[in-house]
Amino acid sequence: ALVPAPSCTPCRSSVLSGRYFWQTGLGAILSGALWDDDIQTFPIELERNGDYFIGYTYKVWAPGLSLNAPMGGTRTQYQRAGGHFSHFSHWVTCNAKKYGSIEAAKNVLYQETRDNFLQFLDGWKEVKETSGSQKPFMYWWGPTNTHRTWEQGSGKNLWNIDPDNLKGRLPEFLSDVAEIREDVADYLGECQAVDYGLGIILEELEKIGELENTLVVVSGDHGIPGVPRAKCNLYDIGCEVALAARWPEKIKPGRVVKDFVNLMDLAPTFCEAGQIKVPDCMVGKSILPLFTSDIQHGQIEEDRNFVVMGRERHGK
Repeated sequence: ALVPAPSCTPCRSSVLSGRYFWQTGLGAILSGALWDDDIQTFPIELERNGDYFIGYTYKVWAPGLSLNAPMGGTRTQYQRAGGHFSHFSHWVTCNAKKYGSIEAAKNVLYQETRDNFLQFLDGWKEVKETSGSQKPFMYWWGPTNTHRTWEQGSGKNLWNIDPDNLKGRLPEFLSDVAEIREDVADYLGECQAVDYGLGIILEELEKIGELENTLVVVSGDHGIPGVPRAKCNLYDIGCEVALAARWPEKIKPGRVVKDFVNLMDLAPTFCEAGQIKVPDCMVGKSILPLFTSDIQHGQIEEDRNFVVMGRERHGK
């Protein structure tokens, strides 16, 4: 998939609102963002019109200084166990001795992810018991450990990723030298941590019998940071992101879709999946038909042959 802007805050404003980032006012500005609560977003639309129980952990869905805004903020935050996961390699490296080993320190952060998600599920269960009805839920897990900075050498020390195994495998515009390979290995280590945390969430969903009934979508909001042509730049490595979705009985497994997708298409997708009206202000186009299509591979919708992206200043 491709991002509307290769920078976290403007991209996130688009993902939430289903609009281009330049249509989200100051919500698209990284430093000192102010979210206009008149701008409709899919979490609040699901809450208001679909009676969804909503919540998030780590990077928030109310950009910048709007942490206490009605659309989200502390009202919908579930982070009682802490926020150390977003500094994964630094925290593990600093605390390995305290907990006896690298693996023991990593397990502390895995447990943090589990406990934060369980706090959210407890809130959902409490509302369900109080109301006597089964509410659907929408949870946003936004760790930022794949943002810089990360601990130098952590890819090998924490994950046994040998930088030398990356020889000949880097993008051609990057120098294939030891320092660059080490940096990329460290980044891949942070990706491994995210993958492990995602597995914990899936495990907890399975425990409560909701895994097969839950649409799970995984993506990023820009390319690798701190690398030439990547984050903040309108090149492939800055704008292309992974996008994977799982929804048993709705999405056939193992499919690879070739249609051009803009991440802001997720907002109307979630509204449609939640069976609520897609707000007229959302200019993104739902990709639910791509998810549920019987076509196994390739392009599904002929008109999905381009995306529009833009570059927003990364800072003041």
